[in-house]
Formats: sequence, C-alpha cells, structure tokens
Amino acid sequence: MQKIMIDLDETIVMDGYLKAVNEYKKTNYQSEDIDSYYVEDILGDEKEAFLDYFYQNINIYQDIKTLPNAIKVIKNLTNYYDVYICAAFVDPRRVLESKKMAMYKYEWIIKNMPFINPKKIILTGSKDLIMCDIKIDDKFKNLQYGYGKVKLLIDHKHNQKYSFEQLNSYNIRRVYNWDQIESILLEMRDTL
Repeated sequence: MQKIMIDLDETIVMDGYLKAVNEYKKTNYQSEDIDSYYVEDILGDEKEAFLDYFYQNINIYQDIKTLPNAIKVIKNLTNYYDVYICAAFVDPRRVLESKKMAMYKYEWIIKNMPFINPKKIILTGSKDLIMCDIKIDDKFKNLQYGYGKVKLLIDHKHNQKYSFEQLNSYNIRRVYNWDQIESILLEMRDTL
C-alpha cells in the first residue's frame, strides 16, 4: 500500500497562528494579508515579545478551523492508502518551548482524526527524512527535497511566489482544496 505523508498546519487546519497574532495585536488580519510563511513576521520588532506571549499562553489547537472537507477526504483516503500525519513542531527560535506544540498537535489529531492509528502520527523537527510515496504540505521547502513520487502543495498566499516552472522542476503540483486532492489521489491510486 502506498504511503501518504500529510502535514497538519495550513494543510489540514488553518489560521491558528493568525488568530493568535490578531488576539495579541487586537487586529483583524486575514490569511490573504500575509505573504510570509511565519505569520508573526508581520509583527517586526514585536515578534520576540509575541513569541514569549504565544508559548506561555496559547494553544492554537483548542479552537482551530479545518480546511473544508480535509478530514472527510483523509478518512476516505485511508481506504486506499497508508496515511500518516506528519507535523513539524520544533521552532528553531524557541526549541525548548516547542515541546508544548508537540503535545497540542498530538492531542488535536487524536481527538479529531480517530481513524488515524496513533502509530502513524509523526511529530518531527524535519520532514526531509520521512520516507513516503506521496507528500501533501503547504510549505515548498518540505516538498522540495527528500522522498515522494507525488508532491502536492496546498495553495496559500505564502507559497504563491513559486512559479509553475519552479514547482514542476521539483515534481510539485499545486492544489487548491481537498476535493481536488481526493480526485487526484483516487485517480492515480493504481498507477503509483
């Protein structure tokens, strides 16, 4: 059975970090306002103070949105593929504090995707070494190198700077929603 590695943040769930920034700054930024992968980059000189606040006070997974149909599609894909959820949790700017994120992510996955075997939840600092046939992620660098015959990049403003040619040179395909992902993967399940 082919293995799929699926990212969590901005691939299954979305806007948790953005909500934390908005609460901290008393702003109303929307995801389309943010060009950077790290939402807190918009804070400039306040970023360090925000990170202190964030790691001491926030669990973004308590009330986080899921991308439309993500969980339904992932559950269906488990009928045809060996599905792993692979979430990075190590923040190189706050290595020690990052351990909280591992717990929060794991708890969210267990609660919201009980059809995923806990042995198939991978919490890591780097996705490069994870062997799989298919990768689904929103971060270009997580798809750029390493394993994966099929690499699907969930479209977000922070990754729109990569041209079709750039993506194609790394065998990465841009996708726009989970219904499209399901269609692609169900169509190719016998050809991989």
